[in-house]
Amino acid sequence: MVSSGDALKRCPSCGSFFSCNPHGDCWCEEFRIHRKEMIQLMQQYTDCICPACLKKYAAE
Repeated sequence: MVSSGDALKRCPSCGSFFSCNPHGDCWCEEFRIHRKEMIQLMQQYTDCICPACLKKYAAE
């Protein structure tokens, strides 16, 4: 579901659509990503990735 402040984006990793709120509370803030993985993500993608793909990089 996309709220008024959200943007509909397409994941550059898997191609699925997802909502993103770059100006406030976004679902991605709930994930803890280690520095090494964050650097890798920033080098590999120029935009946000979807929850399913981001979950693969989340710290246990």
